[in-house]
Amino acid sequence: MYIPSFASINPALLIIDVQQAIDHFDVGTRNNRDAEQCIAQLLHQWRQWSKPVVHVRHASRSSDSPYHADSPFFAFKSEVTPVTGEKVVTKSENCAFIDSELDAYLKREQVTELVICGVLTNNSVDATVRVAAGLGYRVYLPQDATAAFPLQTLNGKQFSAEDVHWIFLSNLDGEYAQVVETASILSTLPD
Repeated sequence: MYIPSFASINPALLIIDVQQAIDHFDVGTRNNRDAEQCIAQLLHQWRQWSKPVVHVRHASRSSDSPYHADSPFFAFKSEVTPVTGEKVVTKSENCAFIDSELDAYLKREQVTELVICGVLTNNSVDATVRVAAGLGYRVYLPQDATAAFPLQTLNGKQFSAEDVHWIFLSNLDGEYAQVVETASILSTLPD
C-alpha cells in the first residue's frame, strides 16, 4: 500500500463523527472493529508532533437521532476526546465543510494536507474527502481508521460492511485521496 510523504510541514488530522452515537447503530456488523484504536494512535502522534487536530462532530437536526445535540450519545468516544487547544467543528450535513468554519480554519493554519479518518467510510468520510480534494487539499485516508456498515442497494443486493468499505475506498483512491494504512502514516512522522 502507498506510503505517504507529507509535502507540507503542517498536515492536519481530521477525525469525523467518532461519537458514542455510532455504537447506537452497530449490531455487530461493522467492519474495522479496531478503527477507534487506529484513530487514537494517529491522534496521539499528532499531539506529540504538535500539528493541527480537528474533531468533527455531527449534530443531527432530528430530535430522535442519537447524533442530536441533546442525545446522551452525542459526546465524542473516549478514545478521541478533544483536549484544550484542539479545534472542534460541529456539522449538520454529511460533509464537514458544509456550513462550518472548517475550510477557513485550515486556511488560517496554512494546512494543505489532511489525514482524514472516522465514520462512516461511505457517508461523512466519503463526502468530506471528495470536497476536501475539490478545495485543493491533498488527502490521505487510512483505511483501517475508518469503518462501514452493510448496505442493501436499491436493486436488492446486500453488501457486507467490508465490501462497502473497500468499494468506497477504491472509488476515492487516486482521484480524491491516497488510501493508506495507519502504520504507514505513523512511520513517516517524527518520534
